[in-house]
Parts: sequence; C-alpha cells; structure tokens
Amino acid sequence: MGRCGTTSLSEYIKQHPDINCSSVKEVHYFSIEELFERGDSYLAEHFNNRSGITSMADTYLLLSKEGPARIHAHNPNIKITVLLREPTSRAYSNYHYSINNGYERKDVTFLETFQNESDYSEEGIILRNNLCHFEGSLYFKQLSFWLNYFKPDQLLILKTQDLKDDPQLTMNKFFDFLEVDRFKVRILEAQNIAKKVRSKSIQQFLLNRNHWLRKTVRAPLKIKWIKGAIIKSGVNDKLHQFNAKKGEGYRPILEEEAKFCADYFEEDLRLLKETFGISL
Repeated sequence: MGRCGTTSLSEYIKQHPDINCSSVKEVHYFSIEELFERGDSYLAEHFNNRSGITSMADTYLLLSKEGPARIHAHNPNIKITVLLREPTSRAYSNYHYSINNGYERKDVTFLETFQNESDYSEEGIILRNNLCHFEGSLYFKQLSFWLNYFKPDQLLILKTQDLKDDPQLTMNKFFDFLEVDRFKVRILEAQNIAKKVRSKSIQQFLLNRNHWLRKTVRAPLKIKWIKGAIIKSGVNDKLHQFNAKKGEGYRPILEEEAKFCADYFEEDLRLLKETFGISL
C-alpha cells in the first residue's frame, strides 16, 4: 500500500542477484485500465530477458477491484507481498502526500477528507488511491477481497516498522517466501521520506496520466526503442528527486484526529489480527 515504505522494500529486493526487478519501481499494468488494455507486451517491456523470479511493485493494487482477477488470469500461482503501516499514520501521510502533489486542496482538513471519500467510491483507481486516505488503510477489508482469488499461503504480509527496525530479518522472511537463497542486504537509509514539492505543476505532469503535456509527449513513446530508452534511463525518478524539497515534512497529527482514527480503524485492525495474524 502507498505510504508504507514500498520504495525501501523495492530497493532491498533489487539487491538479490536471483530476482529480476522491473526497470521502474511501479508498473501499474494490472491496476490501470488503459495500461492493461495494451496487453502482456506492455508488461514485458519493463523487464530484461534474464531468467529468474520477476518482481514488480504497484501501490494501487490493494485498492483495485479489477486487479486480483487480472493477476489470477495472468498467473494463478503468483506470490504477493503486502507491506502495511500502522493505519492512522498511513492515512495521515497519504493526506499530506495528496496535498503536496496537487490532488487534495490544502484548505481541506484531514477529517474533512473522510466525509468526501464517498464521492470517489466509483472513481478510477488513481483518484481513489490519492483521495481515499481512510479506505486505503482498511487493510482487512482490502485483503479479504484478494482471498477470493488467492490462497492465504500466496500472501506474505510484512510490516513497515519491522522493515525499518530490522531490514535483514524482514528480508529473510521475504526470501524464504519466494524460496530463494537468503542474501545479506546492504542496509539503506529511509527512502522516499515525505517531502513538499518545488512545483505542483511539475508533479502533476509526473503523476497525472491525463495531464495535457503528458498526453502531448506520449505520442513519441509509442515508438518502442524510444520508450525503452526512457524507461531504462530512470529519468522519471530523477525528476521526482529534483522536484522534492528536502527537509520539509508536515505537522504532527492532532489529538482529535488521532482519536477519530483509533476508533475508526479499531474493528478492521481486530479482524486483521484475527484472520491474518498481523498486529499493527
């Protein structure tokens, strides 16, 4: 799930010599309709031809209604790793992420966004991901839907705090889950820490698939060699880094906001522990 440390997890996964990671961190093939309609050749463009286990990330997927069925049709034996953060901190982080990146108005309070979430229940996955901060943190609700398509032993649930506290132990669980040799990882600094952006216009160009300029530059990307060169260059990640204001985070959550979240997430957390054995 987004805002849970998936960038750090992806960077650790990349270190293993027997895992073939996608050339960009997130490939939204199974979650975004427009990309899924391009077919498996689009998915294949994001991997090189070397053998081994392939791995990709998609922080939209846990909220996706269509994704599980698409993935099951593609590979019913797939293994899925889910990284989860304590739900209040994730929801609050997602709220500030959406303000910083131009999805949420800065004059809308955190608790006001809860009242607005029903307006986006039928919207596309991108808006739901960026504006449904509370729904996105109902982990039991989302994971239960995935059990309609996959067996429990196909899911590995990891905790953000565990990855932060003991990366090696957490990655050993991941390697064992994939049945690959354990590998001593190089310990990394925190990745993708919440930051404000220099320009919301640039950020919307980077994130919003319907941005007018992005639609304009999309035409030459239909040429396979041009697209492949841009993907491998990592220019998208470099632009994200350039546009980030270092050292600027957000204010601490208010007591009334924390109390509301504790009450709201209580039942979902109880069911998460009861069903999946995960306590957050």
